[in-house]
Amino acid sequence: MSNIDWFNESILIKPIAKQIEVHKKSINYLVWGDQGKPGLFFIHGYSSHAHWWDFVAPAFIDNYCVVAIDLSGCGDSDHRDEYSQEIFADEIKSVCDDMGWAHADFIAHSMGGSISLQATSIYPKLFKSLTLLDSIVVLPPEKVRGFSSGNSMIRADFIYDDKDSAIESFRLIPPQPCNNEYLLKHIAANSFKQRDNGWVLKSDGKIMKTYKSKDLTDILMSNQCQINIVYGLMSQIFTQDILDYTLYVGNIPGERVIGIPGTMHHLFVDDPISTIDAIKKLIG
Repeated sequence: MSNIDWFNESILIKPIAKQIEVHKKSINYLVWGDQGKPGLFFIHGYSSHAHWWDFVAPAFIDNYCVVAIDLSGCGDSDHRDEYSQEIFADEIKSVCDDMGWAHADFIAHSMGGSISLQATSIYPKLFKSLTLLDSIVVLPPEKVRGFSSGNSMIRADFIYDDKDSAIESFRLIPPQPCNNEYLLKHIAANSFKQRDNGWVLKSDGKIMKTYKSKDLTDILMSNQCQINIVYGLMSQIFTQDILDYTLYVGNIPGERVIGIPGTMHHLFVDDPISTIDAIKKLIG
């Protein structure tokens, strides 16, 4: 089966959309599979949404009930005046409560990884395991000063006349080439909403005005849940020195780490099948 045939078959398995209220805002999440099975929870990165997992989640429904959240300010969830790791942690916990899950395995990409790691310190019993996908959760001291601040990620809304031109404009952040254009177009098609004056990104461009990254060194050092790492061997941000420092701080053994050849930061867009295989190997 070709990659595009695999993709088309995967997205035929449609999730159920659900909404809950957390801190007075509506939070949207998607559910795939039998709700009586163990929980597997996907958490997206900055300015992303639950539909990034549409072609990944169905690969796990034989063994899991799969959930993907739209964190507030993203996808079809409400925007807030203020964002924080603690608020996002409450949203994650509230979805689990709504599903009736006492615990689950978690998969988190990019900024979703640091949000999830913080959540392990607030709700430790919730996390059976946490698999970080190309996610920077701690930085070597010499890199902290030079790492870009959130202010560079504050975005003004661009308004497009129609949905087709909006989709055509869509780019990955951080920028990278994408060989699987059909994947990118699927993500883009679920990334915009219509307003009176045109089409805009669903994500709140002002998230980084209030959201602050935190030093998670102590949390990683003392974490009780299993931490796994899957990363792109060509990642433009998750470099070898960051990997080495993360393994050192978290005392993470090599058998819990898989690098995906030929992939960059958005590894499950570059090579979804290899990423799925790596996750399955790590969560067992």
